[in-house]
Amino acid sequence: MPYDTRPWKGEIACGSYEFCACGESQNKPFCDGSHEAMNTGKTPTVCDIAETKNYAICMCGNSNTKPFCDGSHKKLPANNPNVTPST
Repeated sequence: MPYDTRPWKGEIACGSYEFCACGESQNKPFCDGSHEAMNTGKTPTVCDIAETKNYAICMCGNSNTKPFCDGSHKKLPANNPNVTPST
């Protein structure tokens, strides 16, 4: 699963969203249905955003506050095969 070593950061408007939980979406941080096509066994994290503002969305798959980043990516081993290094 090509997770990332850093969160996605950007503005998200109010609304209900499905955030990628499998790491395979081509439209990160949002789900594009790749989990079904690739049979990952994961489902998106559904979240209602109440305030339009900048958010940090977990892309490592290890946050305890999904879909939001809690800094867990900083504790991942450097050679984790499930994480694609950010460029």
